[in-house]
Amino acid sequence: MKYFQPRSVSEAVELARTTESSFLAGGTDLVLHMQTGKVQPKALIDLGKIAKLREIIEAEDYLEIGSMATFAEIGQSNLVSQNAFALWQACQTMGSPQIRNKATLGGNLGNCSPAADGLPPLLALGAEVHLITREGEEIIPLASLLISTPLVPQDTLIRGFRIPRKGLQSGFAKLGRRQALAIARLSVAVAIEVKGKQVGKVSVALGAVGRRAFLSETLGLALSGQELNEAWIEKGVEEVQRVVRIALGDRASAPYKRVAVAGVFREAVASFIPEGGSMV
Repeated sequence: MKYFQPRSVSEAVELARTTESSFLAGGTDLVLHMQTGKVQPKALIDLGKIAKLREIIEAEDYLEIGSMATFAEIGQSNLVSQNAFALWQACQTMGSPQIRNKATLGGNLGNCSPAADGLPPLLALGAEVHLITREGEEIIPLASLLISTPLVPQDTLIRGFRIPRKGLQSGFAKLGRRQALAIARLSVAVAIEVKGKQVGKVSVALGAVGRRAFLSETLGLALSGQELNEAWIEKGVEEVQRVVRIALGDRASAPYKRVAVAGVFREAVASFIPEGGSMV
C-alpha cells in the first residue's frame, strides 16, 4: 500500500486528485476497519502533518475548527467551551483519553457512525462544513451534508467546521454502557436562544437513533418561542420521546430508548438550565 504524508492542504488535495487514495485522519476507526477487512484502500494520505487543519480560531461571526483537531484539543479549548459548550461537553466523554488524543472531528464525520459523539452537538449549534472538492471549495450546512449519499466522495477533503457565534446556550448528554469509555447508545444535543424568560429558536439533535445523527426540525419547532420553565422541559421530554418512537419504529432497541431518552434529554438541558427550569 502506498502512503503519503503531505505538509499542506494543497498538496493533500493534489494527491487526492491524482491517486486512488483515502484520507487518514486520527485513524481510530479506519485502522480498525482495515484490520477487519471492511475497507481496503489502495493508498493512504495521512493528514497528520498539516498544521492548518488542527487550528481552532475565533473569527468575527464563527468559531472555526480544523478537521484534524482532536477531541482532546477541542475539549481543552476555552474558545470551544465559551462558544460551543455542547461540543466541549461531548469531548469530555468521548472514548478513553488515548482515543481522545487521536480521534479527530473530521474523522468523526468521515466515518459517520450512528453513534458519533461530535455530530449531534455540531448539528444543534448550526455548524457548517468546509469541503475542498475537485471543483473547488464549498461550505455547506452539516445537516444538509448528513442526508447526502455518499456522504463525501473519496477525493473530497473535509477542511474543517464553522460554528456560528450566536451566544446559544447548549448542552450534550449520552447514554453508554460504561461512563466515558462507552460508544453512545443514545445521545442528545440541545441548543437554544434565550430572550429574557422566553425561548427563541431551539435546535435538538439526536445520535444513535438512526443511520446517522440528525437534527429534528419538528422537535425544534415544538419547543421554540415559549416561556422557559419546568413545563417547557416536560414538553421537551414528551416530544423527544415521540421523535425517538417514530425514528426507531419496531426495532428491538425502540422500547428501551423511548424511555431512556427522557433522562438523556433532561441531562443535556440541565447543562445550561438550573434546577427549576429558569435561567432568570
